[in-house]
Amino acid sequence: MSKLRSTLHEAFGCVFRPVLKFLCLIAFRPKRTYISEKAKQEAFKEPMIFISNHVHGMDGAVLQSLMPFSKVYSITAKDLIERTKLYGWFLSHLRTIPVDRENASLSWLREGRKKLREGAHIYMCPEGRCNRARIVLPFKPGFVTLAAASGVKVLPIYLNGEYNYFFGKRFRYIIGEPVTMTPPPEGLAEAEMTRQADMMRDKILELELALNGSVRTGNLIIE
Repeated sequence: MSKLRSTLHEAFGCVFRPVLKFLCLIAFRPKRTYISEKAKQEAFKEPMIFISNHVHGMDGAVLQSLMPFSKVYSITAKDLIERTKLYGWFLSHLRTIPVDRENASLSWLREGRKKLREGAHIYMCPEGRCNRARIVLPFKPGFVTLAAASGVKVLPIYLNGEYNYFFGKRFRYIIGEPVTMTPPPEGLAEAEMTRQADMMRDKILELELALNGSVRTGNLIIE
């Protein structure tokens, strides 16, 4: 992309993102809450990795637009970006970092570290796919690797996945306390990465319980 084209692209994005935020505000009537006063004070204060459950393809776009005064880049599957020109155009103006789900590549990790160093935030969905049953699936540990490599905290977010246009239940999300992912002296072995990913999934489940009063597990709802 030429320098002029890149400048025009970013300029259009500066207009596009506020418009998207306005549309989200009137369509979904979002409500943000915090798990504690500490979470409210520490969230967004420094570059962080945001993680959440993944209910709908709109999760990233909506959460990015609702983050207060923050530049957020979303780690997004490359095949989704390339699915259609219109969808790819839409995602490109939301600041996305593509990850190749078919072929092993660390380009997303390098780009994510770069954006964090520049003061931006990174948004990831560790489940790796949408789950409209709203049961939080096991987490993939990619965000643990990025957090350990960049030395930033991880901010857990739970969203209720209610995308009801203008009517019905409101879109609600709750923000937890930032967590420091400290790698052990021997490094991040696979077992340790899995342990930390599971720990953060537990944090998301705690947020779900705080927001909804219950946690969905398979066909059961635990209250």
